Amino acid sequence: MLMRKGLLCALVLAASLMLTGCWNRKELNELSIATAFGFDKNEKQYSVSVQLINPSEIAAAKGSGRSPVITVQESRGRTIFESIRQMTTTTPRKIYASHLRILVIGEDLAREGIAKVLDGLSRDHELRTDFYIIVAKKATAKDVLRVLTPLAKIPADKLFSSLEAAERNWGVTAKIDLHELIYDLVDKGKDPVLAGIHIIGNPEHGQSQANVRLVSPQTVLRYEGLAVFHKDRLVGWFNGEQSKGYNYILGNIQSTIVRLPCQTGGSLNIELIHTTHKLKGKFVNGHPEVQVSVRVEGNIGEVECGMPLGENKAIALLEKELRDEIKSTIVSSVKRAKFYKSDVFGFGAAIHRADYRAWNRLKDHWDDEFVRMPVHVKVYAKIRRTGSVVESFLERMEGD
Repeated sequence: MLMRKGLLCALVLAASLMLTGCWNRKELNELSIATAFGFDKNEKQYSVSVQLINPSEIAAAKGSGRSPVITVQESRGRTIFESIRQMTTTTPRKIYASHLRILVIGEDLAREGIAKVLDGLSRDHELRTDFYIIVAKKATAKDVLRVLTPLAKIPADKLFSSLEAAERNWGVTAKIDLHELIYDLVDKGKDPVLAGIHIIGNPEHGQSQANVRLVSPQTVLRYEGLAVFHKDRLVGWFNGEQSKGYNYILGNIQSTIVRLPCQTGGSLNIELIHTTHKLKGKFVNGHPEVQVSVRVEGNIGEVECGMPLGENKAIALLEKELRDEIKSTIVSSVKRAKFYKSDVFGFGAAIHRADYRAWNRLKDHWDDEFVRMPVHVKVYAKIRRTGSVVESFLERMEGD
């Protein structure tokens, strides 16, 4: 019995020696928690801005009037890591980036190239990859991070949530995280896109607490189109409709509104409730071609014209106009991408799947092949519901 107890004690002692503690733990009072980073280029150096949480203001039941976040601006260095560490000269604690929500890249840096920046970020073991990356349109990342918003205490949270909502309900943005961006960069059959963020109003007014207290803020941040990249360099922008065309092709549209003109004047809006897509590459007489198929279902959401919605002929006409409108949007997006010589749709990847041997012959000069390649677009549209009112009361009002 004593022998068994002694053996048990020895096993417990041996097991305890193998246990490890939190050797790299950090206490909250030792950290400055970052919610957003901004990267800009300043001559031959990187300029980094960071949005830090002001914990005393966030935790307070009643605000003291101080800003809930602090933006530490323009720490410069030859590398991103050097710039971030240099910020400890102005922040009281080491910057902790595991709760990062948004990374903003200034347009000048994006046009110069972002590969080196992303390589450094991907090596940081403290950095999670579930944050979204966006591009400041006609602005610096520093100016974007300085804008305070009345819709959320932490501006980075507002940018994060707004990006998700805009892609889900409108379809003109794209939420891209670090892993997805790097995957597109290394894939020769697809170029990246990133959502663009635009400052509406004066950036100087946006950093004031008065901007938060106003009913109509003088400065707001708005997502506007997609930044189109060729490899790691920004080459241009999609407008709203072209961005929507991009999302149709990739199947990212969950819901959106399509406006159709009426023959008698006015307009009619269709709410898309379901979309599917198919992208297929093939070779015809030794030349690559791509077939894009999109199926949509929608409901009539708003009618500003006289139209007999109870008649099958009127619904068939609307379905044709809906098909034509979506096809025109997709064609416009493809045409713009060919102008930039940027295959953001992954047509090259579709050709690779169709015939990898032929793709190996094309991949080194895919830019030129992409511009010449025919893209066939087919759209199938179905209107499910016309609403609870078949005849609009607006028509009766005009008749009176």
